[in-house]
Amino acid sequence: MTDVSERFERDTATHEMTVLHDDGLYRHLRFKRPDRGAYWFDLITWPGALTVNGDCGTFTITRLDDMFEFFRGSRINPDYWSEKVRAGETRRYSLDLFRQQIAEEAKAAESEYPGLAAAVEERIFGQWAEWNTDHEGGAFEALAEFRYEVKGREGFTEPFTFGDLCDYSFQDYDWQFLWCCHAIQYGIAQYDKQKVPADA
Repeated sequence: MTDVSERFERDTATHEMTVLHDDGLYRHLRFKRPDRGAYWFDLITWPGALTVNGDCGTFTITRLDDMFEFFRGSRINPDYWSEKVRAGETRRYSLDLFRQQIAEEAKAAESEYPGLAAAVEERIFGQWAEWNTDHEGGAFEALAEFRYEVKGREGFTEPFTFGDLCDYSFQDYDWQFLWCCHAIQYGIAQYDKQKVPADA
């Protein structure tokens, strides 16, 4: 979240707002740099819905008649907001999350299977890894096929495996969804700043 917040601030540092339509709950606001279109985005509302559209994706969210009221505030809440998304993918496979979860599980089993953590690092994430975990299918293939055995006094132990694949999820919030969450709050704040003097 912090990385995306900092990136959003950089990406929109010189953005300006253009009001294309403003009629009650029907609004169309555009935010972009004056000199070029990189990282532009639009906020479009109608009763009960808001669409954010631009360089970093498109998401339609529904909740209240006035969606600006729903999003006003200083806190981004991706967990709750994602539940209200009606169009747009909010989560994607995360290699970092996969690496973190698998490394933690291997570390927890290290006392029973000495050398397991190193084997996981080498065979799943190393330069000559046996599986391509850059995509979700490869990650689950690695979990399904990975075996690690330790030889004791009475021969090899029961091999370590990663168990029921249904227990795993490596989906994390997509950075574009988080970027658009920041865009929504930023855009509404800019709109409110312009409206307050006019309505005062």
